[in-house]
Amino acid sequence: MLNKPREGELFKVVRHEGKDFFIYYGYYDDMERKSKYNDPLPIYPDFQKTPEYTDDGYPFVTGIQDVCEHYEGRCPEDGCHSCKYYCGGDDLIGVCKNIKTNRNK
Repeated sequence: MLNKPREGELFKVVRHEGKDFFIYYGYYDDMERKSKYNDPLPIYPDFQKTPEYTDDGYPFVTGIQDVCEHYEGRCPEDGCHSCKYYCGGDDLIGVCKNIKTNRNK
């Protein structure tokens, strides 16, 4: 029998573009926490609230976050991962490579 994840436990460390992101189990809102049927899930950084950038000035994004005004893709409801500017791996953390989002340009 597998142990259920507990809130606050480390899910994994994602390394992308030379930075480490620690992904912990938790809840995105209190409603999820109060339900007896919801187990904690991996909580990814909210780069829209707390932006982080690559060394060359591009913003980190998660593939599941809401798209920005520079989105170019088929279905914005799918999140950033369906944008042509999203450059990421299998871990849902990527980088927006649109020159308009680069803070150094």
